Amino acid sequence: MVKKEEDALLAKYKVTKFPAFLILKNGEKGPIRYDGDDFSYNSLFEFINTYSETFVFAQQEEAVESRASRPWLSEPVPYISKDSANDICLKKDGVLCVIYAVPSAAQSDAAVVTAMDNVKEAFTRKIERGITFNFMRLDVSVETEFASVFNFEEGELPGLVVLNANKKKRYMKGEYGLTQKGITDTLDKILGGDARFKIIKGNTVPDLTSEHAQYLQ
Repeated sequence: MVKKEEDALLAKYKVTKFPAFLILKNGEKGPIRYDGDDFSYNSLFEFINTYSETFVFAQQEEAVESRASRPWLSEPVPYISKDSANDICLKKDGVLCVIYAVPSAAQSDAAVVTAMDNVKEAFTRKIERGITFNFMRLDVSVETEFASVFNFEEGELPGLVVLNANKKKRYMKGEYGLTQKGITDTLDKILGGDARFKIIKGNTVPDLTSEHAQYLQ
């Protein structure tokens, strides 16, 4: 919507009469103009629908195709694997990866996954200081070398660990348990600036070896 007082936009799109209805579409040199005199809902809908297949449905199909080829994007708490980790955590600037580490996939607790998903929803609306939290699971029995950087001791699994995989790689272990409140308290501690992260030796994490598909079997 552009008001007639907005001279710069009127000049840019060469609007000389009112009301006027335009579609701005990538790839077109100028706006697509509605030349009708009927500005009712039905008339404008039909005008828009003429172009919807190219600039609306195409985007929707691309999104569906992307999620079909990258199914971990549709999972609440996907496993860390060589094809999912970069997409969600390891190559994302400003992201801290909240990891539910389990001795094996068979020991993953659905209640913990639900708690993490609930926390994820809450913290999506609570981004502070440029920090974003993404959530994943780690099968320690499969990704043994990757898990070794966290120095899990006896009795610490299953457990929560938060990984900062950006330039200065470091991690911290959760101290408040795997309940929704415990996970929330851990993240609040980070946002409050009270968390103490440990530097990862060599400032590198081992390559992942597993594939996402094997966790779906």
